[in-house]
Amino acid sequence: MKKWGSLFLSLALLSSAALPASAFAAPAAPAASTAPAPQEQTEASPEQIEARDYMDRMDAIVQYEDKAADAFNAVGYVSAANRKDVYTAMNNVIIPNYSKFYYQLKQIKPAGKTLSDLHAYYLQGASLQLQGMQLMKKSLYGAKINWTTYKQGQAKLKSGKAKLDVFTTRFQTYVNNLK
Repeated sequence: MKKWGSLFLSLALLSSAALPASAFAAPAAPAASTAPAPQEQTEASPEQIEARDYMDRMDAIVQYEDKAADAFNAVGYVSAANRKDVYTAMNNVIIPNYSKFYYQLKQIKPAGKTLSDLHAYYLQGASLQLQGMQLMKKSLYGAKINWTTYKQGQAKLKSGKAKLDVFTTRFQTYVNNLK
């Protein structure tokens, strides 16, 4: 989920505590200062700390989602000519990496109610995305592409993306309200 950079930067502005560098941070962003904070700045609230902890846990697993997304986006289109190559990518790279991401995502248990509710959207979206990828892979298994199953997979991907978009929007709002 490559949109995390702006969320991380918003969260970094919430408190005086220096945040560790993250894979979610934008590459052009300057490194966080390790200088002590001036005394007039306040400590991070429990909600801010919880949000940072959540993002740190996501940071540890998002590499699998990114590998799957990069391989999936590299496919471009599916046709009879590239069916076997796409199936191989789905079977060997995309689904294994996304499955690992989803498994690790389910292990994250946010403490607060709000963050837990937001995380549920992410879980629902990731589950739908994984189901969609599995249907698409199944549609490519035979000698001919099963376009009905393929379209069902695309529909699941679209539904999953909608859930992930809800998560992203609501999480950004949550982070912004922590200021």
